[in-house]
Amino acid sequence: MRAEMVRGKRPSEAPLVTIGITCFDAALTIRRAVLSAVVQDWPNTEIIVVDDCSTDDSWQILETLAGQYPMKLIKNEQNKGVATARNTLLEAAQGEFIAYFDDDDESYPQRLTKQWRRIVDYESRHNAEFVLCTAVRNVAIGDKIDHRSTALGQVAPEPHGTMVADYFLGLYQPKTVSWGLFGTCVLMARVSALRELGGFDPQFRRRAEWDMAITGAFRGAHFIAVDEPLIVQHKTQGRDKSGDVPLRYALMLRKKYKNYLSYRKMYLASCALALANFHRRKGRFLSSLVYTFLAYISSTVFIWRRLTGKRGG
Repeated sequence: MRAEMVRGKRPSEAPLVTIGITCFDAALTIRRAVLSAVVQDWPNTEIIVVDDCSTDDSWQILETLAGQYPMKLIKNEQNKGVATARNTLLEAAQGEFIAYFDDDDESYPQRLTKQWRRIVDYESRHNAEFVLCTAVRNVAIGDKIDHRSTALGQVAPEPHGTMVADYFLGLYQPKTVSWGLFGTCVLMARVSALRELGGFDPQFRRRAEWDMAITGAFRGAHFIAVDEPLIVQHKTQGRDKSGDVPLRYALMLRKKYKNYLSYRKMYLASCALALANFHRRKGRFLSSLVYTFLAYISSTVFIWRRLTGKRGG
């Protein structure tokens, strides 16, 4: 039955998909994430888990699970950050494709099958070399589904190329393209493509997937998604999500691509927008308004694009 879902392929013909799970202090949720990998209906998988020096019982839980289900465990003796953990998974992957799972989320059993089908169908129609595929998510707060997210490229026309770099850096984009969320928690791609793009920059403990996406965009990558929920994303709070950490990495992202943004005369506007978005999410609407105003006046290009009806990423 599982093999029949992959376009009639037998298990020996279905390409190997690596399921890569990063884990850090996830004792309460890692079992759920691993079990959602185990029950995938794709007939040919390997599961690799990297524990990034957890300080709770995560490693002990993983060892128990490894005794029950086939999987490879890798333990970092010091905490190196999620980007490095994802690179470790990419280096260890034996599959033709890799799908990343987060330690606090749950993937539906059909996730790999539907993302594989979306990728190969898109590749055949567009002759695309770099294709990064995500999906719509069901977002849970507590034990209940709160809402359904959007996904970058979930319907045609899917974005590709430098327009996607502009999107992640906060510049304006045409309304005709399918914009939405992008995250490693639901990312699937060819291993060769991610390796060619250089994986994830270890200096980013947040926004590493955005940085990788920008790198891919400059290489002409295509961003697509399955237009239905394939994971339940459980909203949790961690040290890397608190305080001004999100803002710090948002500004770091702009600094890394300062030459490009300066060439576009958009560096100050992009930084101001990052500050505006941060304060808006914190409920500081007056501060957000001030930084939004500064973004507008810092670049004549910014104002022109707004007046011509184009929207921001």
